Amino acid sequence: MTTWNELLGVNAGETAAQVKQRHKRLSSRVHPDKGGSTGLMQLVSEAYQAVKLGKGDDSALGQTQNEGSQAALRSQVARLQKELAVLQQENRTLKSRQAGQQIPAHLTAKIAKLEFDNRQWREQYQKLERQHQSLDGQHARLTREHDKEKKEATQRNRELKDALTRVEQLETELTHKATPVTLKPAKPGLAWRWVLASWCAIALVMVPIGQWQRWLAPLIGDSQPDTAQRVRIINPKPPASEPVDTVAATQSPAAPPPSLPAAPMIELNPTAEKWHINQYTDIAQPYLALRSQQGSYIVANCVGDFYIYLNRSYQPLRVPPNLDYVAQRQHFHVYAIPYGQGASIDSWQLARKVQIFDDTFVSADLTPKLRAFEQSCRQTSDLTAVNRE
Repeated sequence: MTTWNELLGVNAGETAAQVKQRHKRLSSRVHPDKGGSTGLMQLVSEAYQAVKLGKGDDSALGQTQNEGSQAALRSQVARLQKELAVLQQENRTLKSRQAGQQIPAHLTAKIAKLEFDNRQWREQYQKLERQHQSLDGQHARLTREHDKEKKEATQRNRELKDALTRVEQLETELTHKATPVTLKPAKPGLAWRWVLASWCAIALVMVPIGQWQRWLAPLIGDSQPDTAQRVRIINPKPPASEPVDTVAATQSPAAPPPSLPAAPMIELNPTAEKWHINQYTDIAQPYLALRSQQGSYIVANCVGDFYIYLNRSYQPLRVPPNLDYVAQRQHFHVYAIPYGQGASIDSWQLARKVQIFDDTFVSADLTPKLRAFEQSCRQTSDLTAVNRE
């Protein structure tokens, strides 16, 4: 007896997926388009439906006894059995091929190596990703700290600058305008000597530093040697028509140089770091001047005295020891330079750049201007300007 399982070529214990796969293979082989027949296709479909319904062990001949004669049925069954045997043989061949199909050894080793490398690269990538996230966090933290410190430093600089400006303005006001002091009634037990000592201390503090140096110089025996080259005015030469008494000229003392007013007014010059010759606005005498980028001037007169006209709205608190305060003219604070750097022609010829206060004076073209200045001094009021060692 031929069952539906035998006709389909499956066993009783196979799963529905295996039965379906077997049905698809048989259908592709017995299909009329692939060289099969309609009867075989119908028989395979009936067998699949019977196995699917759980009737795989039933006889496949019980349903076709009434469809024709016994002889035709037997011949058809015989032909089907032959085809079944062929299909079973093909089924066994396919199963053996599927079971014996293996991957070559060299491909297996290559696949294993690729999988190992893939795991290694994945672990390395994860490690680098963690390090990148850590570095991003540190960079963000350092950026925040840097911005915070920059803001704090800017705020401190602004506060210090404001405080320094207020202190210098207050000191300037105290220097130029004395504040009246109202004496309160002495407290019980306060002696009048303390009041007198306080007034004396205030008077000593108000004395300029240059005055203290002039007072102490004779006591300590410290005198500044005047070795600098200066320009002075001597008596004009007598006319050629008058005889000159050489003996009387050598014995008679030289006439004192004409006196200049304190801090004459100067002409403003827009050119900086260039020596220029100009004339005072209040007296008819020339002067040699050098302007800095900050608007201050170094002024030399025909007598050979050097002054600095400081372009400041307030008088500085810290003053170099070789400067003496003269007066305030125009919008300048005028200081005399009696000695030290900047007090002579030699110092300006040797030092091409001089720093006084916060101003930088660059002396580059002094020699040609010096000759023209000496000529101007000779032509002014018949005065002769010479250099004295």
